[in-house]
Amino acid sequence: MFTDDGFDSLNYQASFAPAGAVWQTLYLPLADFRASFHGREVTNAPALDPARIRQVGLMIASRQVGPFALDVRRISLA
Repeated sequence: MFTDDGFDSLNYQASFAPAGAVWQTLYLPLADFRASFHGREVTNAPALDPARIRQVGLMIASRQVGPFALDVRRISLA
């Protein structure tokens, strides 16, 4: 999640691992999101403020190899 409109800004990340090919509901608490900049954790950054979220994205990490698919039905902030 990006909290600024700029291209090169701080972002907040949380990891998840979908289990298999069944529909699931995943909950990622805002407290689990960690600030990073260019892939490195920023330890002195403020906590994620939901009012400042400008973009949401999904990224394959940990050098995933081979075919991959992720169907997303909805992303929401509750």
